[in-house]
Amino acid sequence: MPRWLRLLRGMVGTGLTFSAVVAAVSAVVAGVAWLLPGAMTSAEVVEMIFMGVRAAVWAFPVGVVFSGGLALSAKNRSFDELSIPRVSALGALGGLALFGVLALNAWSAWSTADAIGNLVILVGMGAGAAGGTLALARKAGPALEAGDEPARLDEG
Repeated sequence: MPRWLRLLRGMVGTGLTFSAVVAAVSAVVAGVAWLLPGAMTSAEVVEMIFMGVRAAVWAFPVGVVFSGGLALSAKNRSFDELSIPRVSALGALGGLALFGVLALNAWSAWSTADAIGNLVILVGMGAGAAGGTLALARKAGPALEAGDEPARLDEG
């Protein structure tokens, strides 16, 4: 498989991982809010769940931008050589890039509080998902040992 295709597959996989992490965190937050007596009404919990789904959809491009930046900045490094704060900073940049795109289209519709809230949520979501993705990747370990050849499919 050509390098660019593996890179594209990794970028899509990272975007999907970001989406899954954001959806899981949103579900936990909605579940905790639902369990607290008197904290929220059922309609507010349902709205919170839908907000989590929307956030998971927006997490995909943040993950793609993050993994593209990581591919450019850490070409020949292993997961053990990458620091979680630097990787989280790249994820925050991905969230900031998404905020910039959204702000260009919705700036006149947002109040100052909405703009600040969206900035904090998107940057925090990108940083947290990036750090969590690196921690998860470190736990997985290498797929091949030194000197192993990757398995290849036979033609036809």
